[in-house]
Amino acid sequence: MTVEEIFNKIATHMYEGVKYHEEMAKAYDFLGFWGLYMCHIHHSLEEKNGYNCLSHYYATHYFKLL
Repeated sequence: MTVEEIFNKIATHMYEGVKYHEEMAKAYDFLGFWGLYMCHIHHSLEEKNGYNCLSHYYATHYFKLL
């Protein structure tokens, strides 16, 4: 497995986490569970930040885009 494949696999997994938390936030917002909604919004933002940091690291160290 190449470095690019490893980073792509990690990035895909992280992006799936972002989408999961966004979907859960929508569901909890619909149900009126605003505490859980805010919790998933927070987790979504944290996952997005991690994904962006990984993308930035890969771009600045390997001079490629994921």
